[in-house]
Amino acid sequence: MTHRCPPCRRRCPRVVTAAALVLSGFLVEVSPSFAACGPTGVVLQVLGSGGPNGTGGRASASYLIWVDGTPRVMIDAGGGSFARFQESGADVERLDLLALSHLHPDHSSELPALMWTRAPQLTLAGPSGNAGFPAFDRFLAALFGATNSAFPVLQRLLDLPVVVVDVTATEPTEVYAADGIRVTAIGVPHGDVPAVGYRVDVGDASVGFSSDQVGTNPAFTRLVRETDLLVAHTAVPENVTGRGAELHARPSVWGQLATDAGVGTLVLSHVGSRVRDDLDASLAPLKATFTGPLVVADDLQCIPVAGA
Repeated sequence: MTHRCPPCRRRCPRVVTAAALVLSGFLVEVSPSFAACGPTGVVLQVLGSGGPNGTGGRASASYLIWVDGTPRVMIDAGGGSFARFQESGADVERLDLLALSHLHPDHSSELPALMWTRAPQLTLAGPSGNAGFPAFDRFLAALFGATNSAFPVLQRLLDLPVVVVDVTATEPTEVYAADGIRVTAIGVPHGDVPAVGYRVDVGDASVGFSSDQVGTNPAFTRLVRETDLLVAHTAVPENVTGRGAELHARPSVWGQLATDAGVGTLVLSHVGSRVRDDLDASLAPLKATFTGPLVVADDLQCIPVAGA
């Protein structure tokens, strides 16, 4: 069953939101509310589920981890996610970590807007650089430095703790660890773009975030082994060719990776327009190997994390 809502994305009836997102015959409980994701437990909220070039009015990639009603970890800040963040009821002052997977605009462009709204006291994390992309700390300096930057009015942000994840490391980097939350990261292959996949553990609950990647680094499979949820960016269809094939995993790759990793529920996000245009056919290669619960993400959707 393919889930489609009007372009506004904000007021889909509960019966559509809860029922039509379930694939492979497994019921995945979804919050009927487009507000904060409840007062207890560990919950993944999808702020932006749209593909790289925008899809049906959805925001670009962005996610929150709520713990007992408090937003603690944010992964990515793509276009439109600032508005979704406000709609979610979250407060940037409550965040412990804001981590970017890579520095393409559809994953990072809302960072200045988020930082402008409050005086956050959080850790920032992002990838190391290469000849074509600055390392994350240099990226921040270009945005917020005292001179010759885009937003010098926000130079106070350079006093925040910053973790630069070496995308060439063969073992995971610990990005954050405090108050029962641990976040680890590993470099993932995204063409010539330095990119990072993340794992967030909160007690016994765990969520993996793929970032954009082609899915060929076995270290990422190990990183997300037996996570309760894996957010997999499904930007391209199975028959993709050219540049898209160099940057993004085909649906069949996600099916095999999720199976190999023993993932509980696979959450498909950053879904490209060519995938959404014929969702059932696009996901058939994935479902040929992954038979567990499968959710196609929508903006502001709340997904309880099993094991919380």
